[in-house]
Amino acid sequence: MPKLTEETRGIMDAQDEENAKHRQLAAEIMTFARDQMAVSMRFLDRALFRMPMIPTDTVATYGVNGREMYFNTDHVLRSFQQEKNRCTRAFLHMIFHCIFSHPFHYEKLDRVCWDLASDIAVEKAILDLKLARVRLDDDKKREKELKRMEEDLPALTAERIYRFLLNEPEKAQRYLQTAPLFVQDDHLHWIPKKETDAADRTGDTLTTDTRTAMVGCHEADTGEEGEQADDIDEALVGQTQDDWADVSEHAKLDLETFSREQGFGAGTFLRNLREVLREKYDYGGFLKKFAVLGEEMHINDDEFDYIYYTYGLKLYENMPLVEPLEYRENKRIREFVIALDTSGSCQGAAVENFLRKTYDILKNTESYFKRVNIHIIQCDSTIQSDVKVTTDEEFDAYMRDVQLSGFGGTDFRPVFTYVDGLISRHEFHNLRGLIYFTDGKGTFPEYAPDYETAFVFIGDGFSIPETPPWAIRLVLREDEI
Repeated sequence: MPKLTEETRGIMDAQDEENAKHRQLAAEIMTFARDQMAVSMRFLDRALFRMPMIPTDTVATYGVNGREMYFNTDHVLRSFQQEKNRCTRAFLHMIFHCIFSHPFHYEKLDRVCWDLASDIAVEKAILDLKLARVRLDDDKKREKELKRMEEDLPALTAERIYRFLLNEPEKAQRYLQTAPLFVQDDHLHWIPKKETDAADRTGDTLTTDTRTAMVGCHEADTGEEGEQADDIDEALVGQTQDDWADVSEHAKLDLETFSREQGFGAGTFLRNLREVLREKYDYGGFLKKFAVLGEEMHINDDEFDYIYYTYGLKLYENMPLVEPLEYRENKRIREFVIALDTSGSCQGAAVENFLRKTYDILKNTESYFKRVNIHIIQCDSTIQSDVKVTTDEEFDAYMRDVQLSGFGGTDFRPVFTYVDGLISRHEFHNLRGLIYFTDGKGTFPEYAPDYETAFVFIGDGFSIPETPPWAIRLVLREDEI
């Protein structure tokens, strides 16, 4: 290897010094961006200073993983020179990704759809805040596209957009064509480390060529800085999804007060926070608990031993030795009503999944119940059909030929009136409960029925009505059934 001349060493030293100045200047720009947000958005105080900002060549633009925030020095300098708000916008974009828990589900999702859905949700939330410090020259184009999207999805949260992209592939292609408008950062660091390690072992490289092209920046080679950043990544304990959930909860509470005081346009931001913080439910677990509500307690005469009982009365003078058991296995038919609201989008796969899961659990909650008497009622503002199911064969036959009818307005009262009529005609002898599957608003009965009632709402939770105190309310997404 030829020796370096003094002139070459001098040039290299000058380049190193120049690179150090550039890194320092880029770091100051990113610090300035953070400080700008600290002044404008005090409700994000716990989020803004949570992560170290690391210069690296492992990203061509910006990146975040919940533990650290990364930036490419050349890109920061170039962006700030073009439009000073660009760095502040990218910083806030990455903070919102973490607050909305976008990096923490990457291994479970279709990454192309989730990349786009999360970017759209974040940009929509930022634009609604109407902050002058993050306004960009091309925001009018974004607002125009977002307005078109809202015709398909009134509430643009990442989760709703993602499900829409998966369920509507034709419309998804149109959405994907707009992706460059919403990209601010690379999502390379969202990929689980075990996948990147596997790629390294096989000689593959995980690049972000497409996303790099979207923001008009070249793909940078990994150099000494990138290796240093990886070392830092390994050393830091980092932040977990639960840590960020605490930050999100804090921001939500502060913003709900701050937005009222300042007139902030925080509707989309709060909507995304509520989606992230909403409690997830296991529909199967809910059904099992619902199916055993109101168990009756009886003396089990078959297991009662009169010898010990009378012996105790004689020996202890009117003190029984064994108290009678206060339960019995009553081989009673399990009786339930499943009401299907056919007024809206409760149809197709959602209805089929709901019916199968509900029937199986109601039938098998307690093995000693050998027979069932389940009425499946279709209704909108009136009763459309009522099918009685007593065996698995009858249920399978119903599922093969089921056809939904109605599609009018929603009124919950006719179902309860109809079921009361079934009880009076002795169609039910021990009705255990009614489960009402619906996705819309309706008129509730004025008085509580004599049986347990649960309303299972399908939707995002933003437009779901409150139920009367006597009813059980469960809000699910389709993928939670």
